[in-house]
Amino acid sequence: MRDVIPAPVTGLDLRREYGHHQSPAIRAGGLIFCSGMVAINPETGEREHGTVTSEARRIFENLKLLLESAGSSLDRIVQVHAMIYDRIEYDVLNRAYRQYVPSAPPARTVMSVQVEAGFKVMLDVTAAAEAREAAAMTHARQVIDRRSSDADGSRHSDLPLSPAIRAGDFVFLSGMAAIDPATGEPVHGTVAAQTGQILTNMAELLEAAGSSLAKVVKVGVLIYSMLEYQNMNSVYREFFPVDPPARTVCGAGLIGGHKVEIECVALA
Repeated sequence: MRDVIPAPVTGLDLRREYGHHQSPAIRAGGLIFCSGMVAINPETGEREHGTVTSEARRIFENLKLLLESAGSSLDRIVQVHAMIYDRIEYDVLNRAYRQYVPSAPPARTVMSVQVEAGFKVMLDVTAAAEAREAAAMTHARQVIDRRSSDADGSRHSDLPLSPAIRAGDFVFLSGMAAIDPATGEPVHGTVAAQTGQILTNMAELLEAAGSSLAKVVKVGVLIYSMLEYQNMNSVYREFFPVDPPARTVCGAGLIGGHKVEIECVALA
């Protein structure tokens, strides 16, 4: 079943307003996949350029409208891709972000990219759809207890994200940088070394969530320079030697001076 979620108010229909060839959201497989959202006046469709804070707030308010119209809500979000125009704004984004996901936050990856039409922020969101049965709803969205694995490093931070979220048949992992699981400290080194550390930690976190690398269906890799693609790829092959998952690789400005960040979606 694949259902198009229409815009709950006319201004959020960017296909009508700006000719974007997209639906506001699609419901499929127990999940709601939202198009990347920027700061738009929901009634008029007017672009609302502003600060990272004001744009993030407007986006979350609009996401709330869209998800509620689809029978979901902000607290059922399982994964966020947060795109900002400059990584120097990372802490500013986090302050606004916490207001809308104050507890049990979704898996998240943040990247510095060029956002359309001069906006400073874009959020790409996937949420758990409304479960049909009460029993199913109980397990529709589950935060993987970070104490069950020391591989994510987020226990040493106050970031508004969960290392992993299990929703229905899938596990969503936040973007992972190279962390020493024994100390939680960053591992510095080459792209190859960081890639190996991340995928080792990812395997441990997936196992803590009842999954594994063999069950990964989609991977996103961010590297600080596309000139390092082959160095990343040579190590990556060692972890996915046969029938590798779908994957997207791109160069991006990474937070904290890391050279590589990797996220994934796996079958539970």
